[in-house]
Amino acid sequence: MKWIKKILIKIVLTYIFDYWKGGKPMFEKIRLFLSGKKLYLVAIGMIIGALIQWAGDNDNAALIQKILEALALITGRAAIAKVAKK
Repeated sequence: MKWIKKILIKIVLTYIFDYWKGGKPMFEKIRLFLSGKKLYLVAIGMIIGALIQWAGDNDNAALIQKILEALALITGRAAIAKVAKK
């Protein structure tokens, strides 16, 4: 537990010192890193959730449906990004 407290204190202090230096706050850096990747992370989470549920139920149809839904999200995101560039 002590190592978790040390990590949290380090993160908070890094954020405070970064803010005082006039640089971009840590959360701004995280937001910039995640821009354009959030939907992909949600889709990966959906696939992992479907696999976990399938391990308990062994329902192949539900697994395939949920994986296809996640792939549809990814495809839709890619299509919107492609249209937005034009």
